[in-house]
Amino acid sequence: MFGYVRAQREELTVWQDTLYRAVYCGLCKEMGRCTGQCSRLSLSYDMVYLYLVRAALTGVVPQMQKQRCFLHPFRARQMLLHDAELAYAARVSALLTYGKLCDDLSDERGMKRFGKRMLRPVFGAAKQRADLSELYTRIDGLLAELSALEAEKLPSVDAPADIFGKLLAEVFAYGLDGNAEKIAREIGFRTGRWIYAVDAADDMDEDAKRGGYNPFLLLYGGKMDDEQRRYAAMAMQYDLSAAAAALDLADKSSLSPILQNIIYLGMPAAAEKAVREKEKHEQKSV
Repeated sequence: MFGYVRAQREELTVWQDTLYRAVYCGLCKEMGRCTGQCSRLSLSYDMVYLYLVRAALTGVVPQMQKQRCFLHPFRARQMLLHDAELAYAARVSALLTYGKLCDDLSDERGMKRFGKRMLRPVFGAAKQRADLSELYTRIDGLLAELSALEAEKLPSVDAPADIFGKLLAEVFAYGLDGNAEKIAREIGFRTGRWIYAVDAADDMDEDAKRGGYNPFLLLYGGKMDDEQRRYAAMAMQYDLSAAAAALDLADKSSLSPILQNIIYLGMPAAAEKAVREKEKHEQKSV
């Protein structure tokens, strides 16, 4: 979906990196099985993170096996074998992709809009095959709430980030109960808030050119000084710290070090890049 939630693979052990890649490849295959071959176009590491969180909370023990796929027919690679949480991540990917596609159609113009209109029936079929209508109703309602808030052009990052946080809280916690549900909900909420803020920071230049809504543009007039960058980075880090604290409440598993890598290293690096790239762009334009 967004592509910001990734591990720093060079900091993983060989086994951890192998498992991380195996989840990605296994998820790709599972998407083809659950929601159709075309849905594999939306594969992202964001859904790997969703799988890892839920698998860790539900006690799933991932099983890998060397397999081939049509993209890599000559070299077998480790792939995660089917389990309930992998199937859930595959199905949720279709819901989120379709929801984002519909949301983008209200903003895009020209060829981008035409291209997304062409894709909507494809991912609409994938959403139907996902067979998670109750969850999609919640997602769709929150996306509508988010669109309405963005239409007001409110100069606030927190308000829209909260709504997207609630959306991912629903996704992470759906079907769970007890402590697992509470922990998943908190991790999803904090991750959603963080993704919204990082995406807004990353899209400042593009939104400025096309006149799109961006809370950072409204807050800072299109440019962020050093103090404002530090404040934005601190706000993003607060949500990551809260997500890490929630993860610490879960029983430790073989997946915990990979999740810690993502939250402590990968996501902060993505936030730093999103904020600091704007700084470099502003320096060049002066």
